[in-house]
Amino acid sequence: MSKTFGKSIYKLHKWTGLIAGLFIFILGISGSVLVFHKEIEKSVDTDYLVTDNNLPVDIDKAYETIHTSYKNWEIRLEHFSNDPKETLVFGLRRPAERLTVFIHPANGNILKQADTEKAVVKWILKLHYSLHAGTAGKTIVFIVGLLFLLSLITGLIVYRKALTDILLFRIKFKQKNKKAFSSSLHRYVGVWAVLLNLIIVITGLLISYDVMIYGYSNQTVSNPKSPKINISLQKTLEILQKDYPDFNANYIRFPKAEGAALSILGSLKNQPFYYSKTSNSISVDPNTSEIREIKIIRNATSKDQIASISKAIHFVEFENIFIKLIFCLAGLSVPLLSITGFLLWKWKGKKSKK
Repeated sequence: MSKTFGKSIYKLHKWTGLIAGLFIFILGISGSVLVFHKEIEKSVDTDYLVTDNNLPVDIDKAYETIHTSYKNWEIRLEHFSNDPKETLVFGLRRPAERLTVFIHPANGNILKQADTEKAVVKWILKLHYSLHAGTAGKTIVFIVGLLFLLSLITGLIVYRKALTDILLFRIKFKQKNKKAFSSSLHRYVGVWAVLLNLIIVITGLLISYDVMIYGYSNQTVSNPKSPKINISLQKTLEILQKDYPDFNANYIRFPKAEGAALSILGSLKNQPFYYSKTSNSISVDPNTSEIREIKIIRNATSKDQIASISKAIHFVEFENIFIKLIFCLAGLSVPLLSITGFLLWKWKGKKSKK
């Protein structure tokens, strides 16, 4: 590699990191927190997720309450189980509104209604994918992702000869002054976290692109009509469990318009770990319980499979706490790289002036 090309790569690495620096810092911190979004939500709503109940779960009563109390909302059943002590959690949507409603699993009474947009996790999530700046923010996040990816690739080229030595700790970690310490920290953190950061940024870009494109679609969305379904959800789920024992239902989307199907999403027992837990679906006629369509992720298009894998990895859907900790640390490495990279640029600028 020529010296001129090497210098160009270094400059590209430096400026992509500096330009995206502040945004990378925000995305890294927010992403690290979101790794534990389920744990945070459980701690916040712990009093409403579990109730003192021993009667059988009745999803039909819960749905009747929701459909009667919330007219013209898109309805989603986000959490349900056969455990009589676990409440049913519904997500309600309108173009500019979001609600989370906790329902008693047996009698169908409303235990709590919350504005989803004001929830801590949702606020952080919105910051992470749009900076709370609408479509413009979604575009900035996508561009920052591209810059960060370019910074990672050029960083690999810059440190290519030292990768093995850094991974094996053959290069001494210098601490004689602030600049030496920051340089060593930047080098070691960058190399050790580069693989996970590449995975995170690539999956994030795939998700961010779809989010950005949807923001520019200019779709005029009115409030959903939410037609009532005329079948028993409880019996439908029992039939599906009997006919498709490998299918584990965990999410339900109710029809938003007349003629639309009821979508029951879930995972398969022998499904590879890298697919999203809602990547399979069974579409049911809301009036007859007749199955309209079955979608299995292993038979899906490459585009749908990649989207499912991206979702599972980027949102860290794995239940293993050690995997979550590793992703959290990888996320924290991003703002650390941003800070040390900025300090090195600043100190080098001062030295050049002198």
